[in-house]
Amino acid sequence: MSQDQRRDPRIATRQKLWCEGQQSPLVAAETRDVSKSGMFIVAESAPDVGTQLNVTFNDEEGEVQLQMEVMWKGPKTADNKTGVGVRIVGFDKGADVYERFLKRQAKTESARPPAQDADASTKAAG
Repeated sequence: MSQDQRRDPRIATRQKLWCEGQQSPLVAAETRDVSKSGMFIVAESAPDVGTQLNVTFNDEEGEVQLQMEVMWKGPKTADNKTGVGVRIVGFDKGADVYERFLKRQAKTESARPPAQDADASTKAAG
């Protein structure tokens, strides 16, 4: 089994964004989690491992433009989407906006109640 190589904790959040690669057109995508060093995103058209991407999204505080590299690519799912793990290579715009975005998302995530174990609640009801 492979060891998790992430440097920073992941924060579960959904954020709409745009991805564009060297050889690929602009594609709409959405995050599933984010961190200081990367993101997990899903899209109908996902680039291969090693692809350099320009990723853009608008936060309530402004626009963020990141340079990213695809580090991992999963299989296509039943809903015709593919997940990719990307690492942040650099920022073209909005590094400070991204930092504040992460802080807000972490605060929101920590305020959420923990997910209940469906099996435990079924047993309690039975």
